[in-house]
Amino acid sequence: MNRIFQCIIILSIMANAAAKEIHVDQRHTNGGDGSAKNPFTTIAQAAILVEPGDVCFIHQGIYREVLCPQKSGTASKPIIFKAFGNDVVIISATDEVKGWEPYKDHIFVKKGVEMTMNEGNNLFCNGTKMQIARWPNDTDNDEYTLDAKYIDKAEGTYSMSFISNSEIPDFDWTGGIIHYLGAHSGCSWERTITGFDAPRHRILFDTLPNYWPFGTTHSPYRFENGHRGIFYLMNKFEALDVPKEWYYDLKNKALYFYAPNGADPNTALTEYAARKNTAMINSNYVQLCNLNFFGGMITIKGSNNIVSHCMIKHGIERLNTNADEASTEDAAIVIADGAGNVIEKCVLEHGTMHGILLNNDASDNRVENCIVQYFNTMGNHTGLIFSLGKGNKILRNSLLGSARDGVKVTGDNSEMGYNHVQNCLISGADGGLFYVTGSSKPRNIEIHHNWFNYAYAAEHAGNKAAGIYLDNNSAGYIVHHNVVWDVEWGGLHFNWNAVKNEIYNNTFWNVGPSTQSVIDSWVPIKNNARTNVKDNKLYNNISDIRPWWESGDGPKYLVNEKEYLGEEADNDFKNNEQYATPPFISFDQQNFAPAKGSAIIDKGITIRGITDHYKGKAPDLGAYEQGGENWKPGVDWTPTGFAWTPGDDYAKIKTTKLQNEQNTPLNLNKKMK
Repeated sequence: MNRIFQCIIILSIMANAAAKEIHVDQRHTNGGDGSAKNPFTTIAQAAILVEPGDVCFIHQGIYREVLCPQKSGTASKPIIFKAFGNDVVIISATDEVKGWEPYKDHIFVKKGVEMTMNEGNNLFCNGTKMQIARWPNDTDNDEYTLDAKYIDKAEGTYSMSFISNSEIPDFDWTGGIIHYLGAHSGCSWERTITGFDAPRHRILFDTLPNYWPFGTTHSPYRFENGHRGIFYLMNKFEALDVPKEWYYDLKNKALYFYAPNGADPNTALTEYAARKNTAMINSNYVQLCNLNFFGGMITIKGSNNIVSHCMIKHGIERLNTNADEASTEDAAIVIADGAGNVIEKCVLEHGTMHGILLNNDASDNRVENCIVQYFNTMGNHTGLIFSLGKGNKILRNSLLGSARDGVKVTGDNSEMGYNHVQNCLISGADGGLFYVTGSSKPRNIEIHHNWFNYAYAAEHAGNKAAGIYLDNNSAGYIVHHNVVWDVEWGGLHFNWNAVKNEIYNNTFWNVGPSTQSVIDSWVPIKNNARTNVKDNKLYNNISDIRPWWESGDGPKYLVNEKEYLGEEADNDFKNNEQYATPPFISFDQQNFAPAKGSAIIDKGITIRGITDHYKGKAPDLGAYEQGGENWKPGVDWTPTGFAWTPGDDYAKIKTTKLQNEQNTPLNLNKKMK
């Protein structure tokens, strides 16, 4: 053996020997040295010392701190933080509240509490978020249903700086917060209440900006669906009157709480939000495994990090008071920048904003096999997964529950495949289970082998909940082998100058009342010229019997067949067929594979890269190929071993809403924005 080779072996042995186990156990109170017999008390002690190749074992307990490693690992020697054995480890962004004292009736008070999170202030009881004091009360304990009031409609009772309603309780609301969702219902907003005009039952706030999403679209000036918006008020002590409500007196640092069932909160685990994050990964090659996170975000600013088999509960719970835009960069998990990061086999539940956000500077990352449910209760432009950076992959996730949109993917060369997205647009409208906007520049984004089902907006929002929504100027989306069913406002939407999209081998079924078209597009006049949805290819798609396409801009402008058929057509529309009865095996059992002898077998056009693996003489129409893979989207595992039992709604198919139970068809004014 030559001397150089000996040196390589020795260096390798030394490097491997340097990697070590570090133990943390919050039950061990003497500080420790990080060994198994004498563990550290806090994760922070270990986070300072970890080196490439180290494994930090965290033992059972609740750790009220932020996991923030100070160094990076390497590709061959990542730094790993994981639960020890089968221990249940919770890293919490909350601090416990003890020593409640009776105040009056069923209300208790704790004095001397330092709640410093402002819009992020929250109170939790036994692992569930409580409700900041509000009127009217949240009677059904469901944040999506809003339990709101309509503002007055008469001229002079509303403006860009006030709203009125005769039922508003007669106490000074100054300093409280108004939550408002306009008649258009596309985006909610919240504002600090600057005054209360009691004689006119009027709430005052700073004048709204004149740009989107405020302006006339999401303000009291917009009259639609028979009203000018709905609202509720919160964050005043006088509104604290039912179980689960709380109020924080900032001046006197006193926290008031009406516990569930009027119980003594000293008999429960009560916690308040104390930190924004549970974990901040500002380095590379760090792995988080088998951990639970509560009450705060995981923020990643680095590359090649992995979050695996973790559960995040109430990761993003906050108000959005006085925001000047429609969205936010806060989420239960945020990849702010970096590449090669992976979020896999995680469960994320409950939040007012995004579930997972991959920001503009986050490229070539992957979110796979995750359960994400019950997010965007706020009703703004956030959702279950939003991916904005280039080259990201969103694969095999089960996604459910959003006041507005489900998923957005807008970064060039990205992919979304084998996901199941359902039950969105719960309290908002003019959105989709999949929703994007663009710049008419082709993005080369592939959306394939997904299920999109159940989108029915609330009564106040009108019937504008779509399946796949390629909104203003979307371009370069390759949408193939998806199934869209049980939505109320069409299976596919194009708007403005949506161009050069490719729509192949999709199945659309029960996408609104029988008069609702499969495809809608809104083509308003912009810069003195009519916009136009054009140069899109649509091949091999199937649906039940209904109009194929309508384009319009209110009742005075409507285009039907000439949008896709005949000499005037400027979209390529071929081999798309409709059927009176399902040509697949079973709609009720969601078996969308072609039935034996079905008319869709071998009737498709061959499309390179899309139908390459067809069976028989030619590709089949629709999303499935007879004799091919009878694929099912969503996660392929059952979550167990977490600190909390996840909800199982993600694993169910949201109940079918039959056409004869739907609202009557809308007129064109409502349908076309």
